[in-house]
Parts: sequence; C-alpha cells; structure tokens
Amino acid sequence: MPFLNMRNHRKLLVLDGRIAFLGGMNIGRENMLRLKPRPAVTDTHFRLQGPAVRAGMEAFARDWCFTTGHDLHEAHWWPDQPHDGDIFARGISSGPDDEIYRLEQILGAALSLARSRVRIVTPYFLPDARLQFAIAQAVLRGVTVEIVLPEISDQRVMDWAMRAHVRFFRHIVARFILSPPPFDYSKLMTVDGEWCVFGSSNWDTRSLRLNFEFNLECHGHGFTRRIDALIDAKIARGHLLKPDSLLTRPIWLRLRDAAARLLMPYL
Repeated sequence: MPFLNMRNHRKLLVLDGRIAFLGGMNIGRENMLRLKPRPAVTDTHFRLQGPAVRAGMEAFARDWCFTTGHDLHEAHWWPDQPHDGDIFARGISSGPDDEIYRLEQILGAALSLARSRVRIVTPYFLPDARLQFAIAQAVLRGVTVEIVLPEISDQRVMDWAMRAHVRFFRHIVARFILSPPPFDYSKLMTVDGEWCVFGSSNWDTRSLRLNFEFNLECHGHGFTRRIDALIDAKIARGHLLKPDSLLTRPIWLRLRDAAARLLMPYL
C-alpha cells in the first residue's frame, strides 16, 4: 500500500546529448495559452546546456532501459560536454527505489541552512511533518518564508486537502500567497538569493516518495535573481492567505477539507 500507484513524473527532453529541456511542463494543449484552452495551465520550463545535461540524459537512459531493456551505451548518446556558463548545477533524480528521500533531504537541508529568505512556488503543498518542522525552524531563526500556491488548482480534492493542511501553519509565521488563474504548475524554490531548485517535483508525498522525478539545483546569484524575479511577478499578481481565516469557514467545509487531507499519502 505505501507504494500504490507509482509513476514516472519526469518532464525531460534531451537533444543530441547536448541540450536539455526540463521543468514542470507537460506536452499538452492546456499549455498553449494563445489557443485559449479550457482549462489553461501556465508553467515554467528551462533550457539547459553544459555538463549538467548529462544528468538528465542519465535519468532518461535508466528509464529507457527499464522500459525497453535496451541500454543506451552508444557513444553518440554521450558526447563530451563543454563548460557553458558560470552556474554550478547538479541534476537530482529521485524516486521510490534507491533514490527515495533524496529530494526531501535536500529541501530539508536548504531550509536548515537558510539565513534570510526562502521562497517556494508549487501547485500542490502537502509537506510531511519533517518538512513542516524545517519550515518552522527557519521562521524561528528569523528567515522570511514565502509560499506561492494557486488560488484554484486543477484537482478539487487537492484544493480541499491543501486548505486543511495550511491550517496547521497558523502558528508558523510564513506568508502564503494565492496566485490567480490560470492554474500555475510551476515548481520553484530559492534560498537567500544564491541557491535555487526547479524541475518536476511538487511539495507533496506523491512527488517526494512515490513518483520518479528529476530536478536541477543551481548555485549562483545572477541566475537565482532571475528566478526570484519570476516569483516576484507571481506574488504581485496574487493575494495573501492568512491561515487563521480558514478557521472562520463553515464547519462542513472544514470537515470536508480535513477528510480530504486524510488522503495525503496518495495525493
């Protein structure tokens, strides 16, 4: 039961082993906003060059071998990678095999090392007790924590569960900002304007324990500042959610949300 409904949630495109695209974007009409799809989804995706592309290719090659039994060992899949740019980057593969808890540990470590500011953008926010505790510790140290969530997600039950979960943060002085439609599927995190991580993982048990995911962590002030600018724009469009305000909702809504939160290990 703990490993019910595992899936590959990675979003990777690798060209000639030299260029990679990664992030949260699926290949779907809902991302083509010029076509005015219903529902519409906005996202953040990245184009990557340099040695870090190899990490994305390695993740793809393992998935390909598992699925087809064919090992991509030929040299043309693995060209030499010249250094490109001044950003230190590392690919992070995670999944319910030997890589379980890897991303969760990195996120927890980043929260523990934060000195001034942590910013999180995620479509789904159901962190377990350990990450909640890491957020609480950061706030107690005087770190400003900003968490950007969609006002309306694409999963109604997830919306209910997240509202119930945010109530547990009423004693943790973190700022929750709700971004207006279209539904924002971006997954971003920055720490102190120097470190960031992005990719396919959400802040929920499914992404951190059940799904096979791929993310990239980067060190560098210049690049992290660009990610912070994206987050600034999302915050400017959003509005503040106060966890205490959720306690004033009708009792039947709070019971419904609490019941949805019981599904947290599988949402």
